[in-house]
Amino acid sequence: MFVHQHHLEHLLRPEHYTSESQYRAELRHLFRPAWHPVCTRGDLARPGDFLTLDLLDTPILLRNFDGELRAFLNVCPHRHSRLTDKAGGNAAKLKCQYHGWEFNAEGRTGAIPDAKAFRPWDRDNSCLRRFRLDALGDLVFVNLDDGGPALREWAGPLADRWTRDFSPPFRHAATWEADFPCNWKVVLENSLESYHVPQVHPYTFKDYPPEANAWHELADHYSTFKTVQPVEFATRAQDWLVRRLGQPVTREYWHRVRHPHLTGSSLDSFRMMQAVYPTGPATCRYRSLMFVLRGDRRNPLARLSHQFLRLSAVLIGKRVFAEDAAIYGGVQRGLAASPHRGVIGTREERIFSFQKFVLDGCRGATELAVVPEAG
Repeated sequence: MFVHQHHLEHLLRPEHYTSESQYRAELRHLFRPAWHPVCTRGDLARPGDFLTLDLLDTPILLRNFDGELRAFLNVCPHRHSRLTDKAGGNAAKLKCQYHGWEFNAEGRTGAIPDAKAFRPWDRDNSCLRRFRLDALGDLVFVNLDDGGPALREWAGPLADRWTRDFSPPFRHAATWEADFPCNWKVVLENSLESYHVPQVHPYTFKDYPPEANAWHELADHYSTFKTVQPVEFATRAQDWLVRRLGQPVTREYWHRVRHPHLTGSSLDSFRMMQAVYPTGPATCRYRSLMFVLRGDRRNPLARLSHQFLRLSAVLIGKRVFAEDAAIYGGVQRGLAASPHRGVIGTREERIFSFQKFVLDGCRGATELAVVPEAG
């Protein structure tokens, strides 16, 4: 049930996976306007909770201000120190680690040590740079661009789906990251096709589904894949646990990609949001947030079932990604030396839609500004 019944042109050339100018163009035109999953609401559950991370070479600080989540550039406007180098924690005040300047939920200054030394006060240039923040279910997203569409508009038809997927009865189970020696598009394209499964995943996925059990949807900004799991011992065990946790059994596997870089995958027992980010022309970073089905905490069987699902889902997920990671370096080295145009089969047709998005989005590209202006 593929959309196309003939092979497709490989729109991107090897230089699109190795070029510094292409890397800069993609940062500016594809990633700067995009929304990025950074954490869960549970990571910032209490007033004063904070997290820091680097997102596309931009240091970010996220904080809970009396129940309101805010995101700021993790740089003090006084003398450019990071506000904090801690990965996370809880603090009564948002205070710079260097000279103790304090900031409120709007990013404006509060208490300033020896404030009279700064007369007359330059209020406009003493504010933190704030970024847009929103959520789908329990997933928290940040956008580095001042303009552009809101999160739900940007996610389009996937917004309602991901809101349900990442809300109770599914609870956050694990987050992990990995760095890969390849262009980010190598990782994303690998996720968009099942053609590699027999060769790369002979023990986990084993084989790709026949066309009659593979449904593709192709759109300008996203694509989806659905298949129904065959009835085997593993699926029967999963079905039993899902029913014990009070959820219907469908055996449907969904894989939804919002271009350029987000992948949401789901089975009856788990949900996963994955993002891949360029860190250079030939390097990237992968981030995964996994949610697992959780039943009534008061039910001992439900608690045990949830723990089993959490451990097994994380173990299998990490094993699958390790299998994929083993081939990324070889793909990148091949791209650097390849004289070929490439070709895309019908089972890989989602890659064609993705490559068209990349080319269309980068037309007229210019380099990304290295230092964002303070807001």
